[in-house]
Amino acid sequence: MKRSIALPVMGLAVSLILVGCGEDDPAVCSSVDSLKSSVDDVKDVDVTADGGVASLKDGFEAVQTDLTTVREDAKAEFADQIAAVETSYAAAQVSAEAAVAAPTAGTLSAVGTALTTFVGDIETLVDDIQATC
Repeated sequence: MKRSIALPVMGLAVSLILVGCGEDDPAVCSSVDSLKSSVDDVKDVDVTADGGVASLKDGFEAVQTDLTTVREDAKAEFADQIAAVETSYAAAQVSAEAAVAAPTAGTLSAVGTALTTFVGDIETLVDDIQATC
């Protein structure tokens, strides 16, 4: 009699485990995809073209929104990577604002350097998160 009870209980346990394996990815997986898309848009901006720096500023706003969502979804697990992204984001934003105020070769070059650092930090964050998805 004990055997007949054990089999249904084991079957239920196996079913629950299998259902757990089939769950959707955590929210951070989709939010990091949105962040990656926003960053790709920023990378495609030609800051030397007319309106390029303004487009860059708009792109940064989308990145900031997506980064906030990733931070909320990722919790503390990716805190170091998010801190690096936030630091390089702030530097890139300051560079972009300086280029808007005075678009010279020097300020545009500074934007390029800041963007390179920012994109590298974003790629590290995205890779680390996607490895868990």
